[in-house]
Amino acid sequence: MQVLLCVGEDAGSLAPALASAWREAAPSCDVTTVVLPGTPSGTAPAGEAPAPAGVFVPLGALGLSSVAGPEEGPLTGPAAASDLVVVHLPVLDGTTLREGRVPAAVAAAAPHAVPVVVLTARSEVSRREWSGAGVSGVHETGPDVVAGTARVARTWAPSWA
Repeated sequence: MQVLLCVGEDAGSLAPALASAWREAAPSCDVTTVVLPGTPSGTAPAGEAPAPAGVFVPLGALGLSSVAGPEEGPLTGPAAASDLVVVHLPVLDGTTLREGRVPAAVAAAAPHAVPVVVLTARSEVSRREWSGAGVSGVHETGPDVVAGTARVARTWAPSWA
């Protein structure tokens, strides 16, 4: 089983421990780690202006049926080759669900029907919200994220699989 583990720059030092915990709990898995920028799109670092919001264009009124999809990002190839995409966030809230790592992972995984799972110390969104965003599962790890990662690995990649 191919697992793509997406962590932010803020947790880059934690990435090897998370990958190791996953491999130990599910030895049949091949874990690839990708470190993504920590600042969600549309959220500016301190002192900078935020990115402009999108523009709604009624495609039917223009005689169009579709537009080109999003450009390929750093997750497109790895997500296509994976059986599961795992995103680590310190806190899953409305902002991190709609901007940054989670939507990037969902956008990369969805065309290939690859499930996306979120590992977080604390979730502040409901199942309805994260399901609507294309996330297949949210697992709260508590303060010990490494132990929580092992539990999630056994759930998504059981030894009999």
